[in-house]
Amino acid sequence: MRKNYLLPFFLVIIGTILYFMANIQRVAVPGAIFDVLQIALKTNPASITALGASFMYIYAISQLIIGILISRYGGFRVITVGSVIFAIGSLLFPFSKSLWLLYISRGLIGLGSATFYLGMIQETKKIVHKNNFGVVLSLILLIGYLGGIIANAPLVLCVNQIGWRQTFFCIGIITLILTFAFVLIKTFVPKQSIDKSVHFNFELYKNVLKNKNNLNLYTFACLNYGLYYVLQTVIGKKFLEDFCLFQTLTAAIILSVMGGLYAIAGPIMATISKAILNRRTIFLKISATNTSFSAIFILICLAFNFRTPIIAILFCLMAFFACLSPLLVPLLHDLNGQRESSTAISTMTSGFYLIVAILGNVTGYILNAFSSASVLTNPVIYSNQAYIVIFTVIFCLSLISLFCAFKIQESKKTIRFLQMRKYIEDKHDEHWHDKYEHDIYSNV
Repeated sequence: MRKNYLLPFFLVIIGTILYFMANIQRVAVPGAIFDVLQIALKTNPASITALGASFMYIYAISQLIIGILISRYGGFRVITVGSVIFAIGSLLFPFSKSLWLLYISRGLIGLGSATFYLGMIQETKKIVHKNNFGVVLSLILLIGYLGGIIANAPLVLCVNQIGWRQTFFCIGIITLILTFAFVLIKTFVPKQSIDKSVHFNFELYKNVLKNKNNLNLYTFACLNYGLYYVLQTVIGKKFLEDFCLFQTLTAAIILSVMGGLYAIAGPIMATISKAILNRRTIFLKISATNTSFSAIFILICLAFNFRTPIIAILFCLMAFFACLSPLLVPLLHDLNGQRESSTAISTMTSGFYLIVAILGNVTGYILNAFSSASVLTNPVIYSNQAYIVIFTVIFCLSLISLFCAFKIQESKKTIRFLQMRKYIEDKHDEHWHDKYEHDIYSNV
């Protein structure tokens, strides 16, 4: 690494830790502490799930403009502003007494968090050789996803020991220290030039949404991810406690395992996909089928009051097969021109979290409709009927996702190289095969 890249390298490290903190915030509220928040705030489940939704809506909308801001002003400059907003929201959250202040703080956290991932990608590209970029990016993502593990069992232990406000105050202080370090080091890094040629172009979004291949992929990907992530961040832990009768810590451990499986699934799927000449759609179909099967199995268990730990295994399988971004991103690159590819990816990312936000709100309203508790002194245990309605919604949406998954075709680029590979094998010419085999693998 060259000397003038040393300070940017430290900024990437701090930015990665900020991304880790953002994942803690994103996963923990309300999922890990649903009951704690409901009792402490003495409010209904719709208000509690809205805490998660307020983060997700802002995060989703921000994805549509953050990429443009980063291209224009540079990743570090945007992350600097984002980290300050993130720190303010993180410190405001534990001190907020009213629901509206809590929603505002979660929105600030979502807005600040939205800058980390895309900003890190751009700046990492500048300081890391292209041959090592994939490895470094996978490490950044892995560290970030570890926040989803900490946001469940370890966080629940802290909340049980010192309370939720104190726990999130500590998280806010750590965030503030990281932000201060990032801003301080950033002052010693040469200013990045502003690319004034970059503007918001609505035409790009219009072209992306007119592409039928994109629409099938978006419908599958956003629904499939949203159905998993609403379990991870909103209702999964509560459901495991209410229906499966797991203790709070046991349910939190299961959610931590889900976070860990999601973290390691991406590199595994990408490696397998590469080994089979970048076939990708088979993984999308497996994921969608698994989600639909899991939903109908849980519905049957609810209908017959069959409380089984198999449900926890299904949750974990959903988490593993939900990590499809390493396949979806290159597929979108192939389905769209170079000019539209970045817009296509940001649109998909926005859709991910928009679906999670909507499902979070819907889940809260359903629980609220089946709730009769007026004074909250103990955790509310919601009925099988409430969860039957929730998982019926999940199952119906999973069928739409499944239908779209089977309409997605391999990109023309992948098909072309698969045909070339078959042609090579049919030649039965070992010399010719050895000469061109490397070119095929390297270009897929």
